[in-house]
Amino acid sequence: MYGYVKVGSAVPKLRVADCVYNKEEILKLVEAAAAKQVRVLSFPELSVTGYTCADLFFQAPLLHAAEQAIQEIAEATKALNIFLLIGAPIAVDNQMFNCAVALYKGKLLGIVPKTHIPNYSEFYEERWFASADDLLTEEITYAGQNVPIGADLIFAAADFPALKIGVEICEDLWTAVPPSSHMALSGAKVIFNLSASPEAVGKHAYLRQLVAQQSARTIGGYVYCSAGFGESSTDLVFAGNGIIAENGKILRE
Repeated sequence: MYGYVKVGSAVPKLRVADCVYNKEEILKLVEAAAAKQVRVLSFPELSVTGYTCADLFFQAPLLHAAEQAIQEIAEATKALNIFLLIGAPIAVDNQMFNCAVALYKGKLLGIVPKTHIPNYSEFYEERWFASADDLLTEEITYAGQNVPIGADLIFAAADFPALKIGVEICEDLWTAVPPSSHMALSGAKVIFNLSASPEAVGKHAYLRQLVAQQSARTIGGYVYCSAGFGESSTDLVFAGNGIIAENGKILRE
């Protein structure tokens, strides 16, 4: 009625490479968010598998388990009026992509691959993942449905035309020209970032500035959701940051 939408950043408990456990934790938070009348809810990067699976991303059983988890989440949320963004590794065109899967009432609306793949310091993503720029296909069959795939997808609500959602993943925000800048120019009003960014000295303050400034530059909302408890089979620390900003101001974290 007043042109507002309630959004959420959900950080589930996680077990690395345990898609069944992760699916159940995701569904718990979906139900809790639906009870609070959240209409758009984001989960972290690679949330069905965990971000720190390393070379397990090369294993077909993990990819199949992730796809099965997405299919079961879609089925379990059919009756809920909530738009979901869930991270998953997806193989397309004989390549692997780090993706956000968009779900609404049991239907997969689209898949957004990560564009900027970090490969410095503690990051080795180019070992496993290709960039959205390398994608050849525009539609795939995934979790039993035909789904558009691409970094340029914008999701519009049929019953709320002003709500247009753009999606980027972690490193995309840290680049000179984030994909969300182009999405905003194409009409996106709220940007969601699925992340698994580990902590480092001084990094948190800079992250908050990035989120606030990008919401200011895009003149809209920016919802950041990063991995938390259980996300590490390495020496990294994940703090489970959830940050929601609008027009340059952080509203909630």
